[in-house]
Amino acid sequence: MWPFTTKEPLSPDKLPIPDTWAVLKGHDSNGRPMVVRAHTGYGKYKGVTSYGHHVSIAVPLVDSDLDGFPTAGETEELTRIENDICEVFEPNRESLFVAATTIPGIREFILYTKNPEAVQQKFDNDLLARVFSHKVHIKIEPDKEWRLYEKLL
Repeated sequence: MWPFTTKEPLSPDKLPIPDTWAVLKGHDSNGRPMVVRAHTGYGKYKGVTSYGHHVSIAVPLVDSDLDGFPTAGETEELTRIENDICEVFEPNRESLFVAATTIPGIREFILYTKNPEAVQQKFDNDLLARVFSHKVHIKIEPDKEWRLYEKLL
């Protein structure tokens, strides 16, 4: 379709971008209901140059309702964990927190990073020392095109 518009990556020197968040509802690839809270400001770009890995920090829920979503008390704990994640990984813009997803039984926090080795080290040494209420798991994968982020929007 004309005119063609191609997204370009955002230059890191343009960070931070204004906080613009949206809550979206849909289904995951297995058909389960999913709630996504995403920083929509990055949607105008094809990622951020040098932030070539996505980080998924999965937190299985401890206290959920009949549909598998967090109760009010669980939501408070998850908010505390999210704050810990931001405090551990975002300093000096080493990583960017871009989304949180919830499906029945699990919340996942999504970041993009320019230093995957440091993320793993900070996860092992810092985040695990802060989170006692839940088991947390990490997965780091190359994603310089920000495909995971695009799927969430």
